[in-house]
Amino acid sequence: MKISDWESGHARPAQATADVRTFGIYRVRDYFVRGGVGHLVLHCAGQRWQVAVSNPTSVTGVRSGSVVEVQFSSVAGAQPSICFIRVLEPGEYWPSQVMPTSWCVDGADPERLRLLIERLRTAPFRHLMEGVVDDLVLLKRFFQVKASYKHHHSVAGGLLRHSLECAEITEQAVQTAPQSCNTAIDDNLRDALVLAALFHDFGKTLSHSADSAWLLRKTDHRHLSLVALAGHLPRLFQLSAPGHALFVHLLIQDALGKGYASPLPMVDAVRMADRLSTGLWMRAQSAGSRLTE
Repeated sequence: MKISDWESGHARPAQATADVRTFGIYRVRDYFVRGGVGHLVLHCAGQRWQVAVSNPTSVTGVRSGSVVEVQFSSVAGAQPSICFIRVLEPGEYWPSQVMPTSWCVDGADPERLRLLIERLRTAPFRHLMEGVVDDLVLLKRFFQVKASYKHHHSVAGGLLRHSLECAEITEQAVQTAPQSCNTAIDDNLRDALVLAALFHDFGKTLSHSADSAWLLRKTDHRHLSLVALAGHLPRLFQLSAPGHALFVHLLIQDALGKGYASPLPMVDAVRMADRLSTGLWMRAQSAGSRLTE
């Protein structure tokens, strides 16, 4: 199996005087056979990496969306090749480590999302996020749709960037504001607030996607975030009924614009983060620059 096309922006494995073996774990973007030769396309650090497979039977079970472990062989003076490949089973990898990065307009955004997931402090919310990023149909929409048509973050990939900004702003607020007021926020509420900020506009994966039913595209996105996440909420409930209640309550209060009426502290931090992210984008636009470049 020879590397036939290493796209720009991605360095080849270092050549050595002897046969050097290195391993990697990748998400498969596509696999197809043409003229008796297989073509394996991998997501890799924001780029697509295409590999020619001379013997398609050697990659049995590989398909779009698979996660594969690959061993590379690199010999001085020879083109790098793949000497071993294996499809990993669920449970052998963290989905956040193998997100389909080449779907993103900005390859830095999946890394920001991965780090955000790593900073979560509670297992139930971490498992919720791992389930969401392993849902490739949902994730592709999240990575590619605009946050708005003509207002803020109105570019492909804008929803992901805006959502990350809101989550990171909320994360900072939850960390510093309680300290300033000599109080504390427990880890469950902390993670719920951060993820509510991340998903406050998640309904746009339905309302702003050309793949959605026309009626959903005519529905207010604020009321669709929980709908878009519906396939993953039962797992959160199984792992933590209190965490599920927190998360659902926060998203509903934010959608209604009534964070101030919640019995929980700092619910309005999500709306504050939304306004900050939006305002900074608009200011950058008026100044002739763009935050998503």
